[in-house]
Amino acid sequence: MNKKDKIQYRYGRAVVALYAKAPVLGKVKTRMQAVLGQEGALSLHKALISYVFGNLTEAQLCPVQLWVARAQAPSEDEKKHDEFFLSICNKRDIAIQEGGSLGERMAFTARELLKGSDYVVLVGSDCASVDAAYLEQALVALESGEQIVFGPAEDGGYVLLGLRSVPDSLFEQVPWGEADVMAKTRQNLVEAGLSWFELAPRWDVDRPQDLPRLASLEPRFPPY
Repeated sequence: MNKKDKIQYRYGRAVVALYAKAPVLGKVKTRMQAVLGQEGALSLHKALISYVFGNLTEAQLCPVQLWVARAQAPSEDEKKHDEFFLSICNKRDIAIQEGGSLGERMAFTARELLKGSDYVVLVGSDCASVDAAYLEQALVALESGEQIVFGPAEDGGYVLLGLRSVPDSLFEQVPWGEADVMAKTRQNLVEAGLSWFELAPRWDVDRPQDLPRLASLEPRFPPY
């Protein structure tokens, strides 16, 4: 029996999908490159994935999977990406995002995971402020019967999405990467007559001004 199979999760009918881009030089954390350079931005990207995955896994609240966006890169680079992901995650817990837009990919992931779980929580790998306590708030809300749970981001998006089902209207015409992602999502749900629950806003790491906040994290964010 695999060691992971013996873990007694507090929320065993839930699963977390951590969303991450493949670590491609020059293609990740592009807004950070002006202050960190391409290599520094890549190192930050890897550190964020490792940090968030480690925090959520070690809490043992529920199983955590790593969902990776495909990289348009030569096969040798792809091999390096695989080595990085396998250094932090068991192969059986790594899946590939499928779909065009971010909304399509999240819908696919949620529907796949809901085939074997009662509810699913999606978290972005740059959302370092999403710790075990915050995740548990979302799990408690879902366990109590909430159908949709958001962790809003301070920049207008969201750092966490919890679902018991995937409404068709949830991701319609959402301007991914813009400041009104959460506003448009709320509008979609209101128009569809759906209710949702929101946690307190948290921050993610998208811009150079976000970097000093990493020093406030507990456990300590590693050098990058």
